[in-house]
Amino acid sequence: MRTLYTDQGRAQDGLDCLDALKARRGEEDWDFFRMRLPLMDACHLREEAIEQARAHPEGRTRYAAWSLAELLADEGRTKEAIAVLERHTPANSAILAWHLIDLGRVEDAVALLRQHDVTPVEPLWAGAPGDEPPF
Repeated sequence: MRTLYTDQGRAQDGLDCLDALKARRGEEDWDFFRMRLPLMDACHLREEAIEQARAHPEGRTRYAAWSLAELLADEGRTKEAIAVLERHTPANSAILAWHLIDLGRVEDAVALLRQHDVTPVEPLWAGAPGDEPPF
């Protein structure tokens, strides 16, 4: 939704649509709320978007950290973005590494990513496909 409105230069219309949906639903969980942030950004309301993201009931969760960090970094507040993401490692390690690199902290980024290497998982089934459906 957000890219449809934003790509057409109608970010405010997108916000109005989200406001109408919120009024009908009565609440706004994070998955729904996060659609609002890039629309607000496109309307030059980035600081307000940051404040609302922080104030949202789910604003301090690991899944909200990525959206908040993106807004902060776009505002030139990369150190704040890093602080938000650091509270939620390893969940946000990859995006945290990008922001560390942006600040010239390449060694820290590499060390972070190496800390959280994932061991490959063995496949559950290694046989050849058969003629029978899988049910």
